[in-house]
Amino acid sequence: MNAIRCLLCWLSALLWGGGLLPGPGMAATLSAPALIQCNGVKDLVFVPHQDDDLLFMNPDIEATIDAGGCVQVVYLTASERGEGEPYMLGRERGVRAAYAYMAQAPNLWTEDVASYQGRRYARFTLNGNPRIQLVAMRLKDPWLGKGWGSLTPLSEAESVPGKTADSLGPHARSYTREDLVDAIGDIIREYQPTTVRHMDDTIQVPYTQLCWRCAGHDHPDHIASARLVHDAILKDQGSYAEIAYVDYPSQERAANLSPQETQDKSEAFRRYAWDDYRYCSSAEHCLEPAGPAAAWVGRIYYVSRRDAAPVLLPESGGGLRLFAVGEVSRAAGFWDSLRQGWQTLGGRTADPLAAFTYQDRRPGVFARDAGGMIWASRQDAQGRWQGWRHIAGARLLHMPAVTIQGPLWALGMGNDGIFHASEYRGAASGWSAWKALPALPAAVPQAALAHCDAGPVAFAADRTGRLWASVLANAAGDRQDEAHWGAWRRLALDSAAGGLAATCAEKGELTLYYRDRASGHMMAARLHSPVDDVEEGWQPPQDLGFAYRGRPAVAIDERGRSIVGALGADGAIWLVEEGKAVRLGESAASPPAMQVNGGTLYVAARAAGVEQNYWIRARRNGHWETAWHLNPPPPGGGRAFSQPAVLAGDTPSAIAAAGVLTAAGAVHSSQ
Repeated sequence: MNAIRCLLCWLSALLWGGGLLPGPGMAATLSAPALIQCNGVKDLVFVPHQDDDLLFMNPDIEATIDAGGCVQVVYLTASERGEGEPYMLGRERGVRAAYAYMAQAPNLWTEDVASYQGRRYARFTLNGNPRIQLVAMRLKDPWLGKGWGSLTPLSEAESVPGKTADSLGPHARSYTREDLVDAIGDIIREYQPTTVRHMDDTIQVPYTQLCWRCAGHDHPDHIASARLVHDAILKDQGSYAEIAYVDYPSQERAANLSPQETQDKSEAFRRYAWDDYRYCSSAEHCLEPAGPAAAWVGRIYYVSRRDAAPVLLPESGGGLRLFAVGEVSRAAGFWDSLRQGWQTLGGRTADPLAAFTYQDRRPGVFARDAGGMIWASRQDAQGRWQGWRHIAGARLLHMPAVTIQGPLWALGMGNDGIFHASEYRGAASGWSAWKALPALPAAVPQAALAHCDAGPVAFAADRTGRLWASVLANAAGDRQDEAHWGAWRRLALDSAAGGLAATCAEKGELTLYYRDRASGHMMAARLHSPVDDVEEGWQPPQDLGFAYRGRPAVAIDERGRSIVGALGADGAIWLVEEGKAVRLGESAASPPAMQVNGGTLYVAARAAGVEQNYWIRARRNGHWETAWHLNPPPPGGGRAFSQPAVLAGDTPSAIAAAGVLTAAGAVHSSQ
């Protein structure tokens, strides 16, 4: 690993000296690096203090550095704890030493001033690897009271209308909450990241009730910074991934880093601690990481979003599998109706899963790591799950869409803002490397994919709401390498606001579902001509009469008819069949998953409430019944995808610990 890092450092210096990257003398005018200079990866990190990134976001940041990617870290506060600029400058020296260590480069930096819409901040660029930059906003950071349970300038500006936060140093200024959101948004737009990383914005404990080491509690600056970044993203969403990190409460969960990951993370943090006298009096007398830090360096956890949809797949013998990521473990896993319990497939992801059925009727699953790489696992003929295998090529911003009928294809937007597709080519060849489609300017990352008789069709929208389609040419040809995706063609349909899904139902009829930009309602448009006439051959779209959130789910019944489900804006599940929308009425926190098996339609979703429970309803012969209520997935099993999968669910004790509640409310476990 050190040899790889040194090679990357040498290449960085070569690019610097060759004029492909600005030199130190040009630092004052240094603009955001281009994606090609970053090897396709650009991390933009927002944290309040100079150790939050090292303790709570590594090894993800170090993995980007190892891959030759770019990292820009923005520290919102001065982190001086009311002790003035000397302590602030010491912590800034410490974090520079940590990043130089991670880059395996000399601890030599160029300081200049970064300006965003007239706001000026200190910026440090690592001489040996100019892909690494640290930016200091330096908002004052004393407690505005006795300590825990008191506000800080940042948390006060975030939560109290009219309050401001002032900064230290030569570029001092005052910020309102709106100023901070705008400043963060300006930095995001200027840097054009592929991933924005921030802290936990979901903690609901009021700032004035927070306490140190209380379960589930946090630092007010951690929460405030995360909320400000999240709001800036919502205000002007771009083509990048967003990942939020659990910080102090991670110590309440199981250690999930390997010994090597923990050692690397500890060494980087120790370099920082040498310059922070609250941790270490000197490098020679430093025992860090110690205390809570010793727990944090062995863990990394991502914030869970309750609106993450599960996936349903059929199981031989009339059973059913529900796939989901454990909210506590962030590991991929599934529950199956035959064993009545959860199995953990491992991995460590901030995203939902994509699950599908191979042509041999075996289940498969996609997961995305925090660096954007897509990993696949499948069950073999003996029922054993294979290890995770990386799909080569592009890194994706989000989970890909996967066809639910016909040959398997996957489609997702890469870090380059271009959609990429992968085809499953059989057990011997596996999934093909991601192949770029033609560019679609200003495309929205979410896409839809359907497989019709003529082959796969991709659908996407741009930021103005226009809808587009690309068709795979020569999809039925004898040579797979001759097939290619055609140019994007604009559809003669109304303006869309995401929420795409597509199906090719009986008789090959292609139907596209999308969210109307004006009303938020689900629209259904049918193509009454061959796919070759995808631009103009659409019937007038039908307004299905309900607003919905997220992405719809699609199932195909035994007669080839499509069924679409969605989470309504009213929190209920809606089903669309034969052009009619029906309110199922069951409240849910997530969009639904659907599957037809043995003539029965199954609908599942995460239940409303704090716990990660799921319900599954079944419709048999036109009558609905509650089939199962599921307890949350087990709390452990999350590991890096490169490590072997840990099938925790294979042990009876693990399944008993996870448990499942039946409709009658009794707890069952595997014997």
